[in-house]
Amino acid sequence: MDTSLLPRRAVLGALAALGAPAVLAQSDWPRATVKVVNGFTPGGGVDITSRLVAQGLAESFGKPFVVENRPGAGGTTAAGHVAKSEPDGHTLFLMASGHSISPALLKSLPYDAVNDFTMISMTTRFPFAIAVGANSPIQSLQQLLAAAREQPKVVTLGHAGVGTGMHLAGSLLQNRTGIRFNEIPYKGGNAAPTAASTGEIVAVIDNLASMEPLLQARRLRLIAVTSAQRWASVPDVPTVAEASGDRYEVMGWTALAGPKGMPPALVEMLAVETAKVMSRPDVAQKLAGIGLGATSSTPAEAQRVLAGEVARWHKLVKDENITVPG
Repeated sequence: MDTSLLPRRAVLGALAALGAPAVLAQSDWPRATVKVVNGFTPGGGVDITSRLVAQGLAESFGKPFVVENRPGAGGTTAAGHVAKSEPDGHTLFLMASGHSISPALLKSLPYDAVNDFTMISMTTRFPFAIAVGANSPIQSLQQLLAAAREQPKVVTLGHAGVGTGMHLAGSLLQNRTGIRFNEIPYKGGNAAPTAASTGEIVAVIDNLASMEPLLQARRLRLIAVTSAQRWASVPDVPTVAEASGDRYEVMGWTALAGPKGMPPALVEMLAVETAKVMSRPDVAQKLAGIGLGATSSTPAEAQRVLAGEVARWHKLVKDENITVPG
């Protein structure tokens, strides 16, 4: 599926038209504290999104919503916990886009990444970006691709680790263009951007938030973003599609979900309230400050995104013979 990932639009009317939220009185739910689980440590983009969603929903329902961090195994620990939870809405999941990659890379999971979850609404979307050191002679993605074409597997491209969204975004670029980089995996954080800024590697593909300090210090220079259209915070940076001539697009995302089997009326009500939260200017501003775009969707749209992403990464991993070390 092409993951434009549902740019923010007027979904409230479509959701409200379903009528079901009115049937389920807010006073009937929640009956206890609602946990919004995520699979990462506090302070990152997924955690911050979790807290904004939880706070907004707590205000909407007048009941407590708390964030529960369950880091480990690339988000699969948290996903496994949610999949086994009661589908009464008291355990929700702030799902990250890596959830759609895990089934392609891991031999076994204690859940089905698509069928064991109830999708409620998309919450954020964001591109990755390709950058070079500020002093690099490479001025554009076209020049980077030309250099890699002339010296296959010599021109280095760093990323945040095998199996990450950044890694697969780079692999997809190679798959679509036929050009091969010498890929250098790092251990997350801003290690790969730092390596590009010092000239240790030729280029890096990462998220904008990880690059931001080095961009502000003018130690990195962006040459492309992976969104279908130019990204609002860096409007002068061309897209990979513009530079390569290929209909390339990769977006990171988060979504609100729960265990399979949640009552449809509850799902629809949560989707309506989540859309209200994500449309708030203060929420959008806070997310934009960390490189994320606020969005929302219907449950059906979110389900299509998840299923499409799982299928997409399965195919790429198979085609490129990608394996996780160990």
